[in-house]
Amino acid sequence: MGIRCITLACILLLLGGVVIAQSTRPSLTTIKRAGVWPLRTKPTREQKKRLQPDPRDVAKFAEILDQPRTGIVRLLPDLGCYDNMNILKADEVCRNAIPESSFYSFREREHTLEVLSDIRLKNGHLVSDGILTQGMMTNLGDVALDRVSLESDGFDYLRDFAPYPAAVAAKDQYMQLINGVVAGKHEYRKVAKAIENTTYAMRIIAYRGNVIRSFRGWRFDLLEGDKRIDMTLAFRIVRKDSDGSVTIVWKELERRESPRIKFPKKKSDSKPSAQEYGN
Repeated sequence: MGIRCITLACILLLLGGVVIAQSTRPSLTTIKRAGVWPLRTKPTREQKKRLQPDPRDVAKFAEILDQPRTGIVRLLPDLGCYDNMNILKADEVCRNAIPESSFYSFREREHTLEVLSDIRLKNGHLVSDGILTQGMMTNLGDVALDRVSLESDGFDYLRDFAPYPAAVAAKDQYMQLINGVVAGKHEYRKVAKAIENTTYAMRIIAYRGNVIRSFRGWRFDLLEGDKRIDMTLAFRIVRKDSDGSVTIVWKELERRESPRIKFPKKKSDSKPSAQEYGN
């Protein structure tokens, strides 16, 4: 099934991508994601209002949301309007689309770019395949979110998972999670069907490193300012609307320091590649 097969492009994203370096222009590596960012189009104030969760859901889960490191977010289906930063889709659907509305970072507690997201909504499925990130989740069933902890059923594999820092080994783990890993009564994948009134366990390992990109002659680090941590959490889909959007209530259960990705050293006679920028 197509949604369960993350493309080769995503795998290349994991390994850092290809860099087009132009040393004649100033570096943009000090630009923060929250500030002026060359590839980011943030929603307008009116669009943010349209993206807000239903007030009834906010009220219903107020006790959880009053706790630290929790949140509620509404995700709209990814319509493919921002698949290519060099192509502006001007059809009616994309003209009315809300930027970043399909992508969310639990680490940053905000909607974000697809490549920096921890989770995205595509074709009725939740997908975790952000750049230089090892994401995995499992369906816990109709379990109340306030009853879920690190000791709950389904968290053993997430707690014990040891991310490999070496890029080649990390890629192997990445492929295993695409295909699915069965441990006990649960299966862990990068993709899960979005089901209303269902709770999920998740771990996101955002590797530390650098991913250098070039945009119109300006070089910048794609990960600059992004919170690269190892987070375990639980989330619940509390609403699924007729437009395909879902509302998620989540709570963080644990965070650790994430490993730094280690790319193979390039040969002295080889051409520059992404690996030299990943160390």
